[in-house]
Amino acid sequence: MRPAVSVVIPTYNRNELLTRAVESVLSQEFDDFEVLVIDGARSDSTRELVRSYGDGRLRYIPQRGKGIADARNLGVKKARGEYIAFLDDDDQWLPGKLELQVELFKSLPIAYGLIYTAFNYYYLERNKILGTKRPKARGNVYRHLLKDNITGTSTIMVRRECFKRAGLFRENFVTCEDWDMWLRMSRICLFEAIDSPLVNYSIHSGQFSFSRYLAGRYRMIEAHGDIRHDPQVLSYHLLQIGILKLFSGDRTGGTDVLRAFKLNPTMRGNLQDVLGSIFDVRTKIYILKFLGRL
Repeated sequence: MRPAVSVVIPTYNRNELLTRAVESVLSQEFDDFEVLVIDGARSDSTRELVRSYGDGRLRYIPQRGKGIADARNLGVKKARGEYIAFLDDDDQWLPGKLELQVELFKSLPIAYGLIYTAFNYYYLERNKILGTKRPKARGNVYRHLLKDNITGTSTIMVRRECFKRAGLFRENFVTCEDWDMWLRMSRICLFEAIDSPLVNYSIHSGQFSFSRYLAGRYRMIEAHGDIRHDPQVLSYHLLQIGILKLFSGDRTGGTDVLRAFKLNPTMRGNLQDVLGSIFDVRTKIYILKFLGRL
């Protein structure tokens, strides 16, 4: 019998964190699921960890390709559930996450293909919540996703059939492959959201690579004509990138800021979003990392 939900957990030599992630799934009251642990390291210790649970719902799958996008794609291909939920190995689900999303899907028209939730930024090394990111859009969220990744991948549940129409994660993205995926997904289905934080998104040392993040941002601009050819949207991206570069000590960020204002001198249509972005908890976390405070 097929499970209602397939949970895809990519991992790579992080068994302690993986244990935390897996147990946050197993402790859900809703139990009609399978868990696909996609192991990029193909390690004996991870295989034995999965088997040690003695739970037939857990499936260990060695990854032959490379990267997070390939791992998630392998999970999507192997999934048997009507819905697919994603959980990164360093994140943690909170009680009620699966049940609330499945019940909400049952009440929604078929046009809704994705449900995401609020999530906590959780500072793992100090066992502390730094802030909460709450949903900012529902329904047709395409224009919102052109500017910002409004979702967190570990919060998301998707109707499996949506991947047949939207395609899979693009493996030529260094980062932001999830943002690209959800932007493409928003073109073929509506999104719904749950306002309660149901995921702890972990912040920890060794996690953040600003150069890789920047490569992903520039790749987003390159890959999406609705960003690249819209002066308002492109100026928003360049302003964000420029500000983050300047905070990181990269003076070339000034060039990005100047180009942003040349494209949209009054920041028409962007001012509220820009201010919200600057004071967003995610930006604060980036800045604290640049300053060596996290």
